[in-house]
Amino acid sequence: MAGVVFYFVQYKAWFALSGYRVEAQSSAVEQRLWEVFPRRCLTFWPYLLKDSRGLKEFLESDMPVTVETHMESFGRFVTKIEWLKPWVKVDWRGKIWCISHDGRMWQFEDGSKDDDGAVNLVWKIPESPTRDENNIQVPMSGVFKSPLPTDIFASFLNEFNTFKWFEAASDVTYESRAGMNLFILRLASGSQKFELYLQPEKYPGQDVGQTVDEIFQKLLREGGNHVIDATYEGKILLRGL
Repeated sequence: MAGVVFYFVQYKAWFALSGYRVEAQSSAVEQRLWEVFPRRCLTFWPYLLKDSRGLKEFLESDMPVTVETHMESFGRFVTKIEWLKPWVKVDWRGKIWCISHDGRMWQFEDGSKDDDGAVNLVWKIPESPTRDENNIQVPMSGVFKSPLPTDIFASFLNEFNTFKWFEAASDVTYESRAGMNLFILRLASGSQKFELYLQPEKYPGQDVGQTVDEIFQKLLREGGNHVIDATYEGKILLRGL
């Protein structure tokens, strides 16, 4: 029996973790990893092949990060941790949220790295009893799959983000009315202020973005504050703001 125990100790020692490196973008993130790191992996590295999956799932639901672990060589591992980059910011249920390109969502104040100019635009999502996401229980901390219509955000951004008027936008309110998407944007250029109402479905086969751009450039030269209403079929209405 003693021989069996001795052999087992030798076996365990041979499989002890011989090297582990953490590449993290902040000391706080690395500290959080060590708080939850499975200690059994230190004395028997094959456990890490399995436990790294649970470690990844926990950290990625706890903080806005991506976690990847791989074995460099026999018994030596590396874990790389990077902050998620916000793709859009959303004002919803009285809080500001970040959403990444892969649809993960978290509160903006929870360690967000907002160094991307693309997230200057804030989406405002009013609550409506007819929308499915209003019935979803949303955590007040951590990271989770966004219940918001990110496909609509992506389509809008791809369609309009190259226009001059889009560069002047500070926020956009998204609503669904009578089965059609309504976008209400607030724009500012110097002392001039604008509100832009868009329903892209009302302009089949036409480039409403270009038409609005021409009107916007003209109004900039004329001065004053304006409402640009593109929610009518085939026409755009202007009025004072």
